[in-house]
Amino acid sequence: MKRLSVLILLFTLAACSTSKAPMKQFYMLNSHTPLISASPKEVKRVVVVDRILLADYLKRPNLVMQIEGNQLYYSDIDLWAENLQTGIHNTLLAWLNDKATETRFIAYNSPDATGNLERLVISIKRFMPTDQGQVITSGQYWHVNKAQTDGLTSQESFAFTSELSQQGYSHSVTLLAEQLLKLSHQIINDIE
Repeated sequence: MKRLSVLILLFTLAACSTSKAPMKQFYMLNSHTPLISASPKEVKRVVVVDRILLADYLKRPNLVMQIEGNQLYYSDIDLWAENLQTGIHNTLLAWLNDKATETRFIAYNSPDATGNLERLVISIKRFMPTDQGQVITSGQYWHVNKAQTDGLTSQESFAFTSELSQQGYSHSVTLLAEQLLKLSHQIINDIE
């Protein structure tokens, strides 16, 4: 009887000490972007958007946060629902085509993406919230005009900072997506 009581007590303590693992959360960047449509607009040029160049530390499924200035924290339970490189590319492509009036932007892997078209190369160096209550997106992009004989390239930088008004990664992801909309406006202003 004593042994049975001890076993019941051990099982009860073991059950109390084990807690459920936190549920994983998955986030998408392009949940609020417009659908890419073949809307009739007067297209004067076609620009191929190349594969997005990501800083190596962003090439993980985990959402990342910059802490204490130069440290990075990778969340184990907050993850991108799709490859971040693909998510940024698809989101930018949707916004660029929605906002441009004279330009059609196509993906690098489109059958229409021939070698003699203009190209847009985008490099993302920072794409994350910080422990200081901000969300930061920064990098560079190059517009390569292969139609001209000298292959003229223009290089531009971008940096967007937004203040977090709510806690959690969900709000951070919303602000990161809004910063991609701002980037698309900057690109269109430079190209058109």
